[in-house]
Amino acid sequence: MKQLKKSTKYTGIYRRSFLKIAGLSTVGLSLGLPFCAKDKDIEDTVMSKTFVDWRTDENGNKYFIPKNIRTDLVNNQKIVSARVDRKVRNYKIREFNEEFHDWWIDERTWYCDQLIAFIEGKKPQFNIPNGGHHHPMLSTYGRTLGRRGDSDFHLNTAVKGFTLIPKIENMQYINNEIKKVYKSGKIPVDILKVKQQLYKEKDLWDKTRFATLELFSGRPINTNDPEGSYGFIETHTFQNLVVNPMATLTYMSIFNTDGTQSYFEGLPNLTPNFEFRGFCWLISRYNPNNTAYENTIAEYVNHEYSRWHGRSSDVTTNLFLISEEFNNTPYYGPGRGKRVIPEQKYQQQSKRKVIKSNGKNMLAKEERIELVKNLNLLV
Repeated sequence: MKQLKKSTKYTGIYRRSFLKIAGLSTVGLSLGLPFCAKDKDIEDTVMSKTFVDWRTDENGNKYFIPKNIRTDLVNNQKIVSARVDRKVRNYKIREFNEEFHDWWIDERTWYCDQLIAFIEGKKPQFNIPNGGHHHPMLSTYGRTLGRRGDSDFHLNTAVKGFTLIPKIENMQYINNEIKKVYKSGKIPVDILKVKQQLYKEKDLWDKTRFATLELFSGRPINTNDPEGSYGFIETHTFQNLVVNPMATLTYMSIFNTDGTQSYFEGLPNLTPNFEFRGFCWLISRYNPNNTAYENTIAEYVNHEYSRWHGRSSDVTTNLFLISEEFNNTPYYGPGRGKRVIPEQKYQQQSKRKVIKSNGKNMLAKEERIELVKNLNLLV
């Protein structure tokens, strides 16, 4: 039995337990709802005993195998299986909508324009706010007792540098285009320009996922990392995700719309705010059992980071798989926390009493302007 567990290729569910639920999974999917396994099925799997399996390869590099997520159906069938709240469910993976895509490209293009202007001396200072398209917040929750021992809470929110990733069939083309610039172009201006153009070619990119690296973990990362020891071996994000791979990812625009945008009906004075709910697929760089896809993605994301920042290229990759998208933009009719992927029709809840402000105590426009001036805020 021990040998069977060691040899299994399933990352989230052992064969014997998976076969118990496989026959019923299609029933759950046909209803458009997540399929829930019974607790007795969960108790019979490794997922009820351990969350992650740490190992060492023949070269002494540490790697891990997550136990609470199964991703082999993600690319072909758009299904991820995960253990959440003591139950295994199948969740459908979906694409983000065009409104988000247009906003992301628009803000990415602006960001690159500012970098290019600074590098070419057209701007005296490089002063671009953080956040926006590149720095969403990833929220996770895990188990009550964490191994780091520095918190009584198992909730965590972390700002991560996420990006879009290409469809696997377009990966080589994008790599070749970037390599051409590194060989004969003007660095880094031409790199920024070619990326601007590539991101505008929407069909090149996989709309079902985002990518980042779990940078600040003590392992598994190159032991020669110049930044040295962090005083802990795993981030709160990593600890939570190996216990529960479910997470939310929230983007908020750097600036409000000015009425020239193609998204949000061209309305001005809106703050684009998108929320995604889904699962984090952690890929250990040194895992010898990685699929060809996992190795390709891990190499792509690591090289994108290391070529720009000049650091290690063996960091854990985190793919965020999208299951639901919400538009949380305030004061926007189709937004205000409504689910847009898959589309949800909302009905008026007339039986609930809603307490509204009478508006009598609002500041006048002149008072608001004076308040902002006195606070010395950058707006």
